[in-house]
Amino acid sequence: MADISMKRSHTLETHEVQARIEKLAGRLSERLGGSWCWEGEEAVCQARGAKARVGFDADTVSMQVKLPLMLKPMRGRLEAKIDEYFDEYFRA
Repeated sequence: MADISMKRSHTLETHEVQARIEKLAGRLSERLGGSWCWEGEEAVCQARGAKARVGFDADTVSMQVKLPLMLKPMRGRLEAKIDEYFDEYFRA
């Protein structure tokens, strides 16, 4: 089960959704000092023991983040920052 879960609606073409997910994943990885890659239809970011998955379908983009025990106390701050980034790339 994810510690942080977000979903946004979109009306974008597949290639545009993927491009925005790549920008989002790159930014998260850069900020947290980790890396990201595509695993099938999902971008997976890993840093400091945290793992985020960003996927999409025809009209939604979703993100699930699992936090390691040491980052759980910072969940609120991390969620706010991730939500800010998510909104930047996928405003409704």
